[in-house]
Amino acid sequence: MKKFFLILAVFGLLALLTGISPLIAGIRERGWDGVNYGRILFPLLIAIASLIAYKRHK
Repeated sequence: MKKFFLILAVFGLLALLTGISPLIAGIRERGWDGVNYGRILFPLLIAIASLIAYKRHK
């Protein structure tokens, strides 16, 4: 189960990294208010939750 949490965290961080470029392009085009931050926030939350579960799992 511990490996699952680690793999989930890695995929979450990869999704976070792939979403940064479109986020920056959207901020440049539409400003801070016109951008969907879900492509960054959800993978970040998944990665954080997975890393916490990875540390707590015995």
